[in-house]
Amino acid sequence: MYPDPNTPPTEPPSGSVRRVAIRMPLAEPRLMYALLAVIVLIFLYYISLPPLGQAEFLTRWAKVNELIRSGEPYRLFTSMFLHLNLMHILFNGYALYVIGRDVEALFGHVRFALIYFLGGLSGSLASFVFTDAPSVGASGAIFAIFGAEMVYFYRNRQLHGEMGRRHLNQLIFLMLLNLGLGFFSSATSGFRLDNAGHIGGLIGGIVLAWFIGPEYEVARDPEIDGGLRVVDQNHIRQWAWMSAAYAAALAAIIVYAVTA
Repeated sequence: MYPDPNTPPTEPPSGSVRRVAIRMPLAEPRLMYALLAVIVLIFLYYISLPPLGQAEFLTRWAKVNELIRSGEPYRLFTSMFLHLNLMHILFNGYALYVIGRDVEALFGHVRFALIYFLGGLSGSLASFVFTDAPSVGASGAIFAIFGAEMVYFYRNRQLHGEMGRRHLNQLIFLMLLNLGLGFFSSATSGFRLDNAGHIGGLIGGIVLAWFIGPEYEVARDPEIDGGLRVVDQNHIRQWAWMSAAYAAALAAIIVYAVTA
């Protein structure tokens, strides 16, 4: 996490550049913890079942292309909450905790939810179109918030300066590393990762964050002597319409893909 932006800076040495406090409108992460609790509880229920019950549970809720075409498109959504084993949920849960905390704080609860769920559905749709194998997992949604954080630091690079550029480079490196590991694992091991879902979620998160993400500008803060605050120029009327347009387009594509 980042240092508290509301904490006044220490007094600079004589003759140095004067620093001022900047108030960032950060949200307290709450939805991330709720999502984390839901996927953990579902996984605990899943592993409590006998082997036959586990197979039936996955068959009932996983992304299975044939069943989706037969009239069960809800699987594109429900598959986002399922995980196959402990390693699977540990990886996704840790990624949700680390990345989701920052994205919810920077974007706010509503925009975080839109990116997580619409980006996750974008990943499920890409998996449905490009991968015949059944799949489960929150990876598409995780890659969506991953892409959203990259877009945020790119579009607000002047605000965050060198720290923001370093963080963006780290995010790009981790994104490429994870995608590369996914392709490598699919090519060399018996465990197949859903790279189509990863890429679909990543693209969905990038597109959503580009249009609905915060665009901060620095303004004077009358509550702090000589202080500044940042103001989001992407007003709710604008990003609400953009998210609605994305959701409508995604729904239309899903209907077409499922019924074609």
